[in-house]
Parts: sequence; structure tokens; C-alpha cells
Amino acid sequence: MAKKPRHEDHENLERWLVSYADFITLLFAFFVMLYAIASVNTGKFRVLSNAIVAAFTHKKQIRLTHVIIPKDNMSVSGKATPQVQSVMFQAMQLLVQKSSQKGDMKVVQTKEGIVLRIQSRLLFRSGHARIRMAAIPVLRQIAALLAKSNHEIRVHGYTDNQPIRTRRYPSNWALSTMRAVNVLTRLLEYGSIEPGRMGAAGFGKYRPIASNLTPEGREKNRRVEILVMNRVYAPHASSVPEATPGSKVAPSVRPPETPALPGAPRI
Repeated sequence: MAKKPRHEDHENLERWLVSYADFITLLFAFFVMLYAIASVNTGKFRVLSNAIVAAFTHKKQIRLTHVIIPKDNMSVSGKATPQVQSVMFQAMQLLVQKSSQKGDMKVVQTKEGIVLRIQSRLLFRSGHARIRMAAIPVLRQIAALLAKSNHEIRVHGYTDNQPIRTRRYPSNWALSTMRAVNVLTRLLEYGSIEPGRMGAAGFGKYRPIASNLTPEGREKNRRVEILVMNRVYAPHASSVPEATPGSKVAPSVRPPETPALPGAPRI
């Protein structure tokens, strides 16, 4: 009896599809993982950026994310340690170097603290105290940096010796004081700064840093200085501001006394 011929098994030419499908699945998972990692990094970047430079609106934003000023690193006497002073000084220098108006700003170390000196031409028009629009990005950057410390801050205004007598500003004292107050107001507006840390004063033509005999010297004397004091802010400490020679301090205001009725006991 004749045997039936055996059917030969056909070679499966589609087995590669299984490996291909596995490869596509792994590739898809790989890209999903990359997307997830990228999303996390973007979120972290936004948190860091918003926390430090949320107030910056200038196109050339200064990234100070690597600058960390230890707020709690202070001595028992209320003065910041040299480490804190050094970090703040370096941060201010970096801010000035990265700013497009660095020619109008300078950082100076004094016995009272760190002074950021700003020429008036950057902030105001001649004879005025209103902040120029071009100065707003710089003030935003300064406010963001000042908000990272807990030092007391003073804003001082100065003029040259050329007298000014206008209806709004009858004296150099009035002009310098209003300029200091306007800068302080903008810093409070742009940064999360405790108002109790801040103070402003105008010194008029006094305390020049250059000769008033030349136009260049008078231009240097027209300035606003932001002093980051060595003393840290103690919100519960009661203190009366002392008058500084040459400064204009507002007198204390007392409510008028009510005349006593006849026969009423005096309190």
C-alpha cells in the first residue's frame, strides 16, 4: 500500500513581527519615560525660577538661583556673621555685573553694611522723583535679592549742591527724601520684603562722595543708596529711630489735647 507523501512544514516568514512588536513596545515605553523625566525637570525648574526671580520681567533676566543666603546664620548680638555678609556682597556684585545698567550702579562695603549705590540718572529725570520706566526691571531684580535676606534695609537719597525751588520740591532735602521714599515703595511692591525691615531718609546736598565743583562730581553726588545693614531685623524689638547728622527726620506727631471742662479732673 502506497504511503501518503508527508506535507513539508512551511517556514513561518512572519516570526519577525513578534520581535518587532516587542521592540516598538519597548521604544514606546522609553519615550514615555523620557517625557515623564522631562516633565519633572520642567516643573522643578519652574519652581526654582518662580521662587527666586518671579518678579523679573526684563528680557535679560538675572538667574541667581545658585545664590543662597543663610537667614539663620547670625551671631547672638543680632549682627550677621561674616559668611552672610560675604554671600550678600557677592550676590550684589553679580547683580551689578549682569545688569545692562552696570555703569550706573556700584557695590560698596562699609562699616554699617553693604551699600548698593545707584546714580539718579538711572532712576529719575532731572529735578523729579518719579521712577522712570526704564529703571523698573532693575528695581525688580534688586527687590528679589533683598527679599532673600532678613537684614534691616535703609534707602537714602542724595543730591548735588545745586539748589532746587519748585512747588513740589522746595528744597534739595525734599527732593532727596521723596526719591528715597519712592524707591522704597517700589522695592516693597516688587519683593516679598517685610515692611518693618525698611526705612528711608533724605540727606539733600550733604554727605557728597565727590566734588561739586565739576559736572562729573555733581553727577556722582546725585544718587540713591540702598544699605543692607549688618543688623538683622528683630520684629519684636522696640526701638526709636535716631536722627543722623544731616538727615531729615519727620517729627513725632501727637494728637491735640482736648480742653478739659471746668471742674473736671486732669488726667
